[in-house]
Amino acid sequence: MRVARPWIQLGRWLLAVIFGCIVVSVFAANGPIQPGESIPDFTLTAVRGEGFTLRADAPQPALIAFLQTVPDTADTPSRSQVALLQSMYHQYSRRGLRVAIVDATALASGHKPDRGSLINASYDWNLQIPLLEDESGRVAQMLGVTHAPAVILVDAHGIVANVWLGRVAPGELATAIEKVLGGGPLAPGSTPQRAK
Repeated sequence: MRVARPWIQLGRWLLAVIFGCIVVSVFAANGPIQPGESIPDFTLTAVRGEGFTLRADAPQPALIAFLQTVPDTADTPSRSQVALLQSMYHQYSRRGLRVAIVDATALASGHKPDRGSLINASYDWNLQIPLLEDESGRVAQMLGVTHAPAVILVDAHGIVANVWLGRVAPGELATAIEKVLGGGPLAPGSTPQRAK
């Protein structure tokens, strides 16, 4: 029995369309985590000091930054964000905000730095916040982070409040943190009010 050629071509075309739809839906589902989504539980090891855990049963506001930490040059896009993250930690840790940096050098360069290089970076930058190792890239993959820098702000209920892919401006970050911590957005030039 002989099948007409147009039916074979139509069948191949339909299979290609179906396969394409499946591929697009898989990649769309694996995009970066979005505001309004729950952050998944994870624990990462710090290169020095304590590790860092986020759990749904013990939610706490958190600022998680995926940064390229090596090489430590002025051209590294993430380097300028370290001072900003330390500043946010000093301003808001008393109000419950946890801040952590996740090494994402492998995302940016394809090469994972050794532990010694990460320890050196933590000392060179005088970090008071944990520098975490995502050795297998599991947490970056869970959160859909594919490039560094990327910053994720999580509220006190474990819900993603903001996601920044690329550098984040200091005023924008501070305003978002104030909102998450219940202070509402700050007017430009104003300072947070202290509780009486």
